[in-house]
Amino acid sequence: MKSRSKAITIALVVAVAAWGGWSILRSHLNSSSSVKYVTRPVVYADVAASVSETGTVNPVNTVDIGCQVSGTIKTLSVDYNSVVKKGQVLATLDPTTFQAAVDSAQANLRLAQANLDSAKVGVGKNKALLDLADLTVKQDEPLARQGLINQQQIDTERTAAITAEQDYLAAQSAVKVADAQVEVAQGQLDQARYSLSNTIIVSPFAGIIMARNISIGQTVASSLQTPTLFSLATNLTDMQVDTSVDEADVGSVAAGESAQIIVTAYPNQPFKGSVSQVRINPTTVQNVVTYDAVVAVHDSSGKLLPGMTAQVNIEVGKRSHVLTVPIAAVLYRPLAVQNRAQGSAFGGGFGAGVVQSSGAAPGGGAVAGAPGSQVTLWVLRADHPMPVQVVIGLSDGKNIEITSGNLIEGEQVIVAQYRGSSRGSTSRATQSGGGTGAAPSRSGGGGSSNGAPRSGQAPAGGTASSTPADTGAAPTASAEASSQPGAASGGPPASPAEKKRTWKKPAGGMTPGSDSGGASQSSGAADGTSTGRSP
Repeated sequence: MKSRSKAITIALVVAVAAWGGWSILRSHLNSSSSVKYVTRPVVYADVAASVSETGTVNPVNTVDIGCQVSGTIKTLSVDYNSVVKKGQVLATLDPTTFQAAVDSAQANLRLAQANLDSAKVGVGKNKALLDLADLTVKQDEPLARQGLINQQQIDTERTAAITAEQDYLAAQSAVKVADAQVEVAQGQLDQARYSLSNTIIVSPFAGIIMARNISIGQTVASSLQTPTLFSLATNLTDMQVDTSVDEADVGSVAAGESAQIIVTAYPNQPFKGSVSQVRINPTTVQNVVTYDAVVAVHDSSGKLLPGMTAQVNIEVGKRSHVLTVPIAAVLYRPLAVQNRAQGSAFGGGFGAGVVQSSGAAPGGGAVAGAPGSQVTLWVLRADHPMPVQVVIGLSDGKNIEITSGNLIEGEQVIVAQYRGSSRGSTSRATQSGGGTGAAPSRSGGGGSSNGAPRSGQAPAGGTASSTPADTGAAPTASAEASSQPGAASGGPPASPAEKKRTWKKPAGGMTPGSDSGGASQSSGAADGTSTGRSP
């Protein structure tokens, strides 16, 4: 009887212990698999969309001053940063050989003029001989008809008259030749004088010397191409920034749009400018097509210098008091947590598991991100995520305009979700982009990503709502990597499959792409901090 009572007591103790252990295990699994949501309110705000590019500061007009003749630099009147006036002498070449050429050309001209004078005298002489021959023939013809002069004499006089006429014509031609020679000699003299004048280098307009490429005694040769002696800029007050705009953004950039220029030399002093021209000539480098946009800027302080690297923000659109949501809400896609109690309680640690994707998000595929695109937002209504179709407008990199859709001010849109884990491992938020429009990336297993909360805590600045994972699997296009227990205190490293993913911002907004690699996108705070780092 006592043995039977003792057996019953032992059996009850074992049953109570088993029931207690199972209760603890079930409680732990339920707490670790619960999904919590980080939300942001829908608010009215101002949105200013901009295109940010990098460019180079250049003067509006820069001229390379060269030399058309070869020679040796004799004098140098200016140096770097010299302010010059129009017509001011900058440098001179040794004029000895060019002066000799001028003297020789002048002598040749005088010789040609003398030959011309001689030819003119010859014309007068031959004209007189022609007149005499004609007069002799005219006087002797009547005498020949009367028989007083024989026929042979009259024939000789006629031949002499014809010869005199030919000599006269030849003298006239000699005058034309001599006149042409005078013109040739005059041209040679003008050329020699022009070459001599080119030994004096003058400024074509008022400006400042940016570069000097010569020194006294240096020989310059212009036989093949004109050497550059100086680089002259008109002024440093009116400058321009040459930027390369990506083809995805060039459609929103137009002449007249305002721009803000920041250089590293004065990071806290922005300069105002405007787009003066968008050139249609494309530039292709490694299959990347860009277009040159010229931004004009007036800098009366003279702080902007040629060659400075400038960050240019071109304002391409502005909306005042419009309905907005954080960009992280556009990037968010909910994840379904599978029931993994079996097989994980006795291996890999309590609460370990993988969040798997369960199909495409409503609305289908990746969001284009351009103004006018239809996207799906997830709104927390009655503690459950509900998909809402909206049409987006402009984006400033942090917030995005909502132009239409079933969304009202004050509603809470989901920007991230996270779940708890056990044994000191940190929880990780999923599917949320950074508040600054930073690209989402794959998060590493174990350890907290930037902006992800610790176990049982909501990210700063957000509203957390807990929902059991098995209450409904929300569609998604990505999957979360499993948490590593003990990772916060030096646990095993991240899986090799967890790589960092880069993502490029399209024109006018963010484009959340679907994560097909099996790792979830890490969350980030919507307060402008960078998110989505891999450990």
